[in-house]
Order: sequence, then C-alpha cells, then structure tokens
Amino acid sequence: MKTFAFPTTRFLVICPNTNTHFLPLSYQSVYIAFDPHPSSKGASTHITHFFAALQAYKSPAALLTLAHGPEPELAGVGHYVFQSEEGNYLRRGEAFSHWANEFLEQNKTLSLGHFRDIWGGLAVLHHPHLRSVYEVNGLPSIELPYRYPQIAPSTLDKLRELEDYCLHRAETIVTPSETIRAHLQKRGVDPSKITVIPNGAEVAALYPRPEGQSKPYILYQGALQSWQGVEVLLKAFRYLEDFPDLQLVICSGHKPKHARPLQRLVNRMSLTDRVVWHFQLKKPVLQQWMQHAVCTIAPLLECSRNLEQGCSPLKVLESMACGTPVVASDLPVVREILTPNENGLVARAGRPSDLARQIRILLEFPDLRNQLGQAAQKHIAQHYTWNHQIQKLHTVYSTPETEIFES
Repeated sequence: MKTFAFPTTRFLVICPNTNTHFLPLSYQSVYIAFDPHPSSKGASTHITHFFAALQAYKSPAALLTLAHGPEPELAGVGHYVFQSEEGNYLRRGEAFSHWANEFLEQNKTLSLGHFRDIWGGLAVLHHPHLRSVYEVNGLPSIELPYRYPQIAPSTLDKLRELEDYCLHRAETIVTPSETIRAHLQKRGVDPSKITVIPNGAEVAALYPRPEGQSKPYILYQGALQSWQGVEVLLKAFRYLEDFPDLQLVICSGHKPKHARPLQRLVNRMSLTDRVVWHFQLKKPVLQQWMQHAVCTIAPLLECSRNLEQGCSPLKVLESMACGTPVVASDLPVVREILTPNENGLVARAGRPSDLARQIRILLEFPDLRNQLGQAAQKHIAQHYTWNHQIQKLHTVYSTPETEIFES
C-alpha cells in the first residue's frame, strides 16, 4: 500500500502552557481537525460534541485543531492549536499533517485516532497501531473548486489520490448523511465500514424576543459561500414586497468583510432597509433569533457540493429544534432530515419564485406555521439530539476491530 512522506514546512505551534513542545500526558485518544476551533461555524459545534464523545469513551483525549484568528490565545489543557504563516492552502495542510504527526510520535500511549480530513488522516494512518476513524464531512476535491475557481486539475487529482488513500486505509468511516455514504461507495469504499451519524441539535429553553426587533422577520443563518444560495434567497425576498413590514435577518458565521458582495447586491436591489445583518453570534443569541422568526430558510443550491458531499445541515436541525419551521431546498440531504408538509416545507433549488411561494404559505397561514414548528421540534427531540448521535459514535468506537476486519 502506498504511503506518503511528510514535507518540511515552517509553522508555529501553540500548545497548552508552552509554545515549544507538546506535553506528554499519557493520552489514550486524539481527535484531529483541520478546522479553526472554537469558532461560530457549524464545524466547530460538531467538533465540540464529537470530541466530548471521544473524551467520554477513551480518556485522556487530546484535541488538535487550527487556531481561530491570527493571534490565538493559548489553548486549554488537552487542546493543541496550529497556526501557519503559509498562505497556500495545500502547503498549509501538509504542514498541519507534519505537526499532527509530531504529536503522535511524542505520545506513544495513544490507541485511537479520530480525524476529520485528509491532513489529519495522513498523520494517523502513518501509525498503523492506532485504531483509525475517518469522519468524512466533506472532501477537498469537491469543495475547493468553489473556494478557488482557478485550482488546477492536477491539484484536484492529487487531492483525490490523498482522499482515496485515507478512505481505503481507515478502519472505520463515519459520515453525517446518506448522500455522502452513496458518494463514497461509488468511489469503491467498502460499505460495511461506513456508519451514518447525522449532526444534532438541542431543544433550548424559550428566549425572549430579540430586543428592538418588533417587526416580523424570516431568517437565514450560516455561511455565505455561493453554494449556500443566499443570492437566491435575496431574489425570493423581492417577491414578498406586499408584506412591507417583513424583514430578512441574516445571521452569518463569517466576519462582516465576507458579506460585502452580498451587501452590494442588497443595495442594488433596494432592499437595504429590509435586510438586517448579524455576524458571529453566540449560540444562545442565535437561538433567540431563530425561535422568534416566522421561518428560517436553507436555500442550498443544486450543485456537486450539496449533491455529492451534502452534509447534514445544522441550520435545518437547529431551526427545527427551536420549533421554527424551515423552508429548505428540495435536495436529498434535506429530505434525510425533514418530511415535506409534515415538519417543514421544501422549494425547488435555485428557484426564487418557488422559494417565495413556500415562505408566503407560512406568512398567510399561522396555524400551519405553528403545526409544522411543533412537529419539527418533536422530531428533533426524538431522533436528532446530540446525545442520540454521541451514542451512535460510542457504538462505532466500541465495535471490536475483529468485527471490522471480518466485515
């Protein structure tokens, strides 16, 4: 089986109580994520809950992530963060692999390695004595072209090679949706080693209405990349001009600078007075805004990012947990979570007029709105709390290696 060498790249290591070396604390397990943590993004929410599950199963556990921000504070005990001055994504990923491998080399007591991406996977799979769990939320060969449209085909081929290496070498794979499972099987991954564990959400206590927000509003929460479909939502909002008091509240997990292109579009559409922006809200504040919305919108586009590696959208789960009905794009990954006309509504992806039509139904029929919201909250409480998902992950961890190899 092919192996990959670790390149030498300059990087900065920030560890608990030191910035020069890892602390040997007899770790039994490690969770590795090439994601900033903690942050306001959905990935960080997922990391929080899955790392807690790993800690509960095999402790002490270490968490290795990217730093959040250019000047990160020292991480807590057990949490090590990585920051690189390298601007190139691929070289930064390779440096992260090298750094994670150093940690594994220095901690000989480890027996379980859980990783979220190929960069952590290259490190874990370099140590065959570790039980390896690959958590596939997305694949860079699919996602990066949306972030870097000029990425070279040869680079994507190399990424697919690294993905296939990790997919076939990992003993166990967990993924948040049947959509990704189907994609992995098409790539030749043994279906018997794939377990679907969706994202989760918690039913929160009811918060008061956001201060100063007296007008009714619909809400979008999440990232602002093109595949999220926010532009489609803005166009749909124009079809609702006969509701003059209605506002669109956008709660972005990004910094304000990332919203500038969309804000310029809002200005051109003469919607400035009707669109309200919030950025990187804390979870309780975000829940407050979700709970009092007429509905929330998940206008995902019909593209490879959502059809081949469609994850388990937190924006849908968290809104349902708040008892707020969701209008989402009619995609397989959405239908895995909600049942149209039973605990949510769906609209054709990329069709502003159809999206506006579904939102209008909830505006004009408040009884239906309440019925869908209550059914959504009940569905989450029965099937999609984080505790449900953590129990599934513990089952994966506790499956004997002999069963994995026999299957």
